[in-house]
Amino acid sequence: MRNSNWIGAVAAGVLWIASGAVNGGMTWNGYLSGSIGAALPATIPTTVWAQPLPWPLVAAAIGAVAVALVHLATTRVVDRTSTTIVGGWFAAIIAGAVVGLAADLVTILVSLPAPRLQWLLNGLGTQAGLGAYWGLVLGWLPAVLAKRLESAPTGTPTRRPLVPFAAVLALLAVVVVGVGGYRSALTAAVQAEAIAGGFDEADGALPDPYAEGTPPPTAAPGEPPADPTLCTSDVSTLLLGGQDAAAGSRSLSITLLNFSEAPCTIEGYIDLAFADQNGSELPVVFEPGSTTMTTDPGAQRIEIPAQGSAVAFLGWKANSTAGALVGSTLFAAPYPSAERGSWPVQTDVVDGSTVSVTAWRLLDPNEELQD
Repeated sequence: MRNSNWIGAVAAGVLWIASGAVNGGMTWNGYLSGSIGAALPATIPTTVWAQPLPWPLVAAAIGAVAVALVHLATTRVVDRTSTTIVGGWFAAIIAGAVVGLAADLVTILVSLPAPRLQWLLNGLGTQAGLGAYWGLVLGWLPAVLAKRLESAPTGTPTRRPLVPFAAVLALLAVVVVGVGGYRSALTAAVQAEAIAGGFDEADGALPDPYAEGTPPPTAAPGEPPADPTLCTSDVSTLLLGGQDAAAGSRSLSITLLNFSEAPCTIEGYIDLAFADQNGSELPVVFEPGSTTMTTDPGAQRIEIPAQGSAVAFLGWKANSTAGALVGSTLFAAPYPSAERGSWPVQTDVVDGSTVSVTAWRLLDPNEELQD
């Protein structure tokens, strides 16, 4: 009996892979994609087959091992004295449901944190139900095989707690491999999209959707100036200028356009922050001052006429960006405490860079800035 139980368990594991592989292959190629699942359920989701190697193969193998171990543990409970077709069939249903439930847990884990509490358990039961259906439709095959190969018992069967323990470990492995495969697939997709969009690996490390960090605050701390003529967002807007480079230095301009029909005032320095290619705030030191390409006039209160503009400049030294976190998004506000806007940028500002910032000054209408 003991050997026949093992044979039935191994057959169930092989059948688990075969059903998922054939279903995935036929669905991928458009053959009977709407009905193949009735006879050969998708025990291995199509999303798993779409993951980069070796994750699909590892996931399929771990799932098959888990099915075999749960099947074996179940038959040892329901068929204590002899192998039965009903017991083996029932074991296949239980194994498919339990391993499917582990796959559902992967769906929940990779979706955390859930946007809404009621979405927390979305997907729970999908693969579990499909796995149970697999056992119902195909589970009789390993059961019949085990029964036909049953040998006479050689003695009183002994309890082996190792099998249930191994089954639990295999189920945990299903979850771990499932989460790892999903993360790998998402990372590969994000990086492929970045490369397709023109991202050059020489300009910085490829984006990592699982990089730790927090985005820049939407506004710097502080109280807005108590000035009724202040250039607020109701009357003005920031415009990103172009970058310029010379002798190992970089500069970038930002203008503040007063689009109203009355003058407005601004004083001091622009509020800035960089986010890296992963959306996390990049540690950068912003300090008032001039560079070889920019001149800081010092903080002063200026009045921007109607339809006029003020300008501020950023300046920094060139840096090596290969494999580095770089400033990929620039956040700015006319003054601290104002809400920041943002633009995607391509810079060689890296972690630890010092960026010199000039105070606001009036922009001469005839002055040409770098586009």
